[in-house]
Amino acid sequence: MAKGNSSNSGYGCLILIALAIAYMVNKCYDGGRTPAIKKNEATSKSSYQRSNMADFFQEEELSQEDKQYANNSLSTGASPYTSYYGKNYKCPYGQCSGIRVTAPAESDIIVIIKKDNQDGKVMSHGYIRAGQTFQFDIPDGTYQTFFYYGEGWNPNKDMGNGIKGGFVKEEIFSKDNPQEIYSGILSYVLQLQRDGNFQAKGSNRGEIF
Repeated sequence: MAKGNSSNSGYGCLILIALAIAYMVNKCYDGGRTPAIKKNEATSKSSYQRSNMADFFQEEELSQEDKQYANNSLSTGASPYTSYYGKNYKCPYGQCSGIRVTAPAESDIIVIIKKDNQDGKVMSHGYIRAGQTFQFDIPDGTYQTFFYYGEGWNPNKDMGNGIKGGFVKEEIFSKDNPQEIYSGILSYVLQLQRDGNFQAKGSNRGEIF
């Protein structure tokens, strides 16, 4: 959160809360579940409103290997792609900026945070179990956050580019636009809703990985 100290001359710190609620396109046209993002950003910037979406993929029959992992999950905060992306950024000070994500109650997620845009360096990534919250440390700057939803974690699944580990069913890929974060926390509360009817912003496996 943006911060400042009051002085004897009466100047203080003005805290502006930026609140954006984003809905995503319906997975099934007959009223199926739709991911939505409720985003709260506490920074020194003014309020704004945007929309996001998810890109949905046809469910296929599970392979014998995938069936073995259909109920498998990692612990919240696990970083399964460390061998590819390297270790997550860790704040060297007492307080840093951050990105806080709450997973939907119905789905586990992988969060991938890239510097600047989709072509940038991955600063942090992590697994979050359904309904749980995790915060990633980041230095001040511009970041784009990607969300990979799903069920059943298969550590051997090939995601492309030499990356191993992915969900075996209910896969959804989505993202936010690049955001500037300075002395603040950007929070995402992910939800699965029915009848989402706002323009949305999707992603895909190749863009994330």
